[in-house]
Amino acid sequence: MNLLKKFQDAKLGLFVHWMACHTPETGDSWGIGRRINKSAADSITMNWNPINFNPKEIVDVAVKAGCKYIVVISKHHDGFCIWPSKYSVFNINRISFGRDILKELELECRNKNILFGIYYSIADIDYCGWNNMPSLGDKIKAPKYGKRDFVEFVNNQTLELINNYNPDILWFDGFWLDDLWGVEEGKHLYYNVKSVKKDILMTRLSYVLGEDGKETFKTDGSSGDFFSMEAKTTTAPLFPWESCTSITYPVYAYEPDAKMLSKDELLDMFSKTLCGNGNLLVNIGPKPDGTMPVEQVQRLYEFSDWVKKNKKAIYNTKGGPFKQTDFIGSTYLDDYIYLHIKKIPKKLKINTLNGYNIKEIRLLSTGEQVKYTIDKQMYCIDLSLLQKMNEIQILSLKLDKSYVFFDWLPLVK
Repeated sequence: MNLLKKFQDAKLGLFVHWMACHTPETGDSWGIGRRINKSAADSITMNWNPINFNPKEIVDVAVKAGCKYIVVISKHHDGFCIWPSKYSVFNINRISFGRDILKELELECRNKNILFGIYYSIADIDYCGWNNMPSLGDKIKAPKYGKRDFVEFVNNQTLELINNYNPDILWFDGFWLDDLWGVEEGKHLYYNVKSVKKDILMTRLSYVLGEDGKETFKTDGSSGDFFSMEAKTTTAPLFPWESCTSITYPVYAYEPDAKMLSKDELLDMFSKTLCGNGNLLVNIGPKPDGTMPVEQVQRLYEFSDWVKKNKKAIYNTKGGPFKQTDFIGSTYLDDYIYLHIKKIPKKLKINTLNGYNIKEIRLLSTGEQVKYTIDKQMYCIDLSLLQKMNEIQILSLKLDKSYVFFDWLPLVK
């Protein structure tokens, strides 16, 4: 199967943010030079020892939650490499842990037959000799060995990750570094990687702007193979895309007192993403000892209970055919259209589908049959089964033949 299609069919992924320098008081890499100086942050990193790290535990959480891919951090903006990189002395060999986190997770993902992805920050405070991580729009200081060396460094480390861990996905960050790193550098890295491993997906290689001045996706390699946005959803772009968030958004590393998103907030984001034809990547940051925080895992499972009940409307589907509203969205697969009922309208009427007939409508989570009538070219659907719903419900509309998508349709005329 084409890897991009396999990724798009996967729909749900687990993001794993290792943050060696992080503490709740100082923050993660963004805190360097703002809440803590670099030498103090580095001393925290050197004392990091995830002694209870268990790759099976992490991948089992993903599988149990219905995730079909994992993306794990290899290096955040601080520059600490969570693998024994030969291109940086600031790597996992400097601490006492003595294990290869990425390799163990890769092997476990292969064992469980889910896609393995690696996050890599292009920006590198340590290698560039910076005191802090520049934000979008900041003037970028020249790296200590110059631009040419830095670009070569990023390419070398990226190819090293491919050769060592054979990822299915490379998920980049820290790419908003004009004039140090821009569209041309992103495009060059894309084709450099593809020359070594053709069957790989990449995202966020550079900061690409459209004519309207907003970040967008381009098919020339500078954006990668799909678009990824943080804590946002979109309606229905023509390009493949993903949204990412954290159980404790905006906190990605583990903080015991960080407020968690509710089950409903996660469901709402996932449903909007699905109905917009995208994927959702949900983050959990392991504790400093390497274990997964129980309360965050439990929140992920609460969310995934809904996923399991409605999996037919999720995996392998595409967004559509109806345009999404605040009340209703839709996905489809073969001879089924799935209506995601986010808020119960007083009456639900939908357009008849030219060339298609609805044979039956059921509540997907229970299989109960839903009554409907046809009146003046409209399907009038009885929502009495949904009156006590406390989460998004999905109606399964069985058609007389497989649906072929041509264009987005209004729910009603």
